[in-house]
Amino acid sequence: MTQLINGKCYDWSSVTINVSGMDSIELQEISYDDEQELDPIYGKGGEIRGYGTGNKKNSVKLSMLREDFNEMCRVIASQGYRNFYKYTIPKITVSYADDGAATTTDTLTNVKFSKRSLKAAQGDKSMKVDLDGMAMGGIKLNGLSA
Repeated sequence: MTQLINGKCYDWSSVTINVSGMDSIELQEISYDDEQELDPIYGKGGEIRGYGTGNKKNSVKLSMLREDFNEMCRVIASQGYRNFYKYTIPKITVSYADDGAATTTDTLTNVKFSKRSLKAAQGDKSMKVDLDGMAMGGIKLNGLSA
């Protein structure tokens, strides 16, 4: 078991996020998940005798300030794209590290977005944009594929 350094656990200050080709944007939130379909195969007496696997799935969600989203769109347009959803982010890395501890890096490859959520309301102190999509090239957690 890895020991914590002075009892310190990862927190938001431990996270570094790099979106390839977009060094100047700062994400306020990132979440990602993946899954592998797993179905039981039944035999005599209704007992499970094995299993079968199906499709793999994953999702990626990003949240950022509207200013950072505008910069993301500027970078996409500067590369000749005229449609936001046709752009693919080659790689997003999420690294977790604390002083004195080893760095853990998760890699999301070929990220495509399928949904943009924007909202402005009276009293807002900042404007946030949420993006939902998937990592077409998969997600590796510290080098381990799903």
